[in-house]
Amino acid sequence: MSLKVLKFGGSSVGSAEALRRAATIVRDELPQGGLVVVSALRGTTDGILEACAAAGRGDLASAQAVLSALRARHQDVATELGHFPAVEVPWEALFTRLDQFLTGMAMLGEATARARDGALAVGETLSAHLAAQCFNGSFRDVREVMKTDARFGKARPLLSHIREAAAPWRAELAQGPLWVTQGFLGSSPEGVTTTLGRGGSDTSATLLGEALDAEEVQIWTDVDGVLSADPSLVKEARPIPQMSLSEAEALSAFGAKVLHADSLAPGGRGGFRLVVANTHRPSASRTVILPIPPERPAGSVTSVAYKEGIYLLRFPASAGLEPPMEAARRLEEAGALRFGLISSPAGTLLAVRPETHAAAEVLGTLAASGLACEAGWAVIALVGEGLRADPLAALRHLGELGQEPVGGLLTGSSTVSLAFLVQESRLSSLIPRLHSRCVLGY
Repeated sequence: MSLKVLKFGGSSVGSAEALRRAATIVRDELPQGGLVVVSALRGTTDGILEACAAAGRGDLASAQAVLSALRARHQDVATELGHFPAVEVPWEALFTRLDQFLTGMAMLGEATARARDGALAVGETLSAHLAAQCFNGSFRDVREVMKTDARFGKARPLLSHIREAAAPWRAELAQGPLWVTQGFLGSSPEGVTTTLGRGGSDTSATLLGEALDAEEVQIWTDVDGVLSADPSLVKEARPIPQMSLSEAEALSAFGAKVLHADSLAPGGRGGFRLVVANTHRPSASRTVILPIPPERPAGSVTSVAYKEGIYLLRFPASAGLEPPMEAARRLEEAGALRFGLISSPAGTLLAVRPETHAAAEVLGTLAASGLACEAGWAVIALVGEGLRADPLAALRHLGELGQEPVGGLLTGSSTVSLAFLVQESRLSSLIPRLHSRCVLGY
């Protein structure tokens, strides 16, 4: 039997109505059984983090008020669906566990990463128990299979251990049951709960797809697949029916809302189809990400992606490479995204986007030291397998920029993308123009 894995994010299981829609999709897509991965109900993860922060400050009353609100909301959703009696017992144990975590944090006056991971696991597990009832399936705990290291908050999957632990699941799923499990969670070598960090739920689904030898993994979200541009800037943006894994990786790297890069790698290793579809419009277009690239006209561009909020750090040639490399390391450890590191005899340019308060503080420290630091930049990427077929096309596409000031060209291992830095204020004009000329061809 060929196995499918379906993953539903928080917006797809965020209410009774959303869970009913998801149940219909599961019936249509998995009539012979399979595996469903679900996130916590929408807003639950943020609520648990809020409660952990309050408890870490010693404010147990505020933490327990958040807990009470989460309990009431979950009970309301389950009652509306008619499934509260079936989940009441496992849920009571989970809410008690969450209360114990919060009480312990308040007593210590600290919310450790390990304790936060344990608390966050409650939200995912509450959702999985309810979804199992809605989908007429059985709950299985993902921590049986998802083995990781002990980096709490951003654990790394241990691929060989996951493959080995998945053997019983592979055998049992071949018999045709329907199982529902959690996303985002893992288990350390000592058996302690971990979380996979950013993009963790999607990554859970694709890692499971790889370990279980799935034929297809479907990511159900709130968009009609992957689009050729941001529709808020380009009204002519259109769905991309098929794309290569390399195209998806490039779009993810340069800011498009596709899938997190970590969730794409298992598709390359496992060779399964990866589908992005819309829970709210199941019959709408969807994007299939293929391990073997689809045919593209030579020189063609599939999509235009961008990311704003980029800072440029300029190091003089006399500084050498060590200072920019050290700055990049400090910024990335603090949570910044690095979009480029360009070095030449004239000096070195570092392009970063601070994603966290800690990264912004490091950036401020570097600027205060006298380093040239410019805000107000963005990165634009033209992405398409056609660029691989005709590398000189990149030069022709650059001609579309005319006299636009370009902060630098960004290159890397990918041959399916061309990225460059532009002033952020020019995005609203440049993105539609590049989409019309480079994607639509007029």
